[in-house]
Amino acid sequence: MDNPSDSGDADLSPGTDSVVADFIAAVNDGDLRAVLGLFAPDAQVNDQLRNFWGIHSICEWLEREIIGERVNIKAVGVREHYDVAIVTAELRGDFVATGMPQPVIVDIYFTIKDARIVRLQLLMVRDDDDEDADIRKAP
Repeated sequence: MDNPSDSGDADLSPGTDSVVADFIAAVNDGDLRAVLGLFAPDAQVNDQLRNFWGIHSICEWLEREIIGERVNIKAVGVREHYDVAIVTAELRGDFVATGMPQPVIVDIYFTIKDARIVRLQLLMVRDDDDEDADIRKAP
């Protein structure tokens, strides 16, 4: 299910589905310009509790951690909750994932306004029974 609209879950609103699909395709193609073009100039990205505000900061994040690490996104679920599209995805790439399950499972939250991403949030999904996955505990 590389295309979120192929999910058996609830359909996304018209317009939202194409932005989400375009984001996944551009990331998987390693196309920085196409990914960046999907964001509003004053957008916010929150990646694992780290904030990136504005298009310049987001560009640096994309270059370093998404395109630079050759991240590949495989959507495994999609749903819409109020004005937020939520894609559950498997992430693979050249990033360091020591101690994390493979593939890394994340929920990607998209807030879209006027066909542009205004907020993108990525949060790792963990099994509540997995004590080792609790990032709040010091090693």
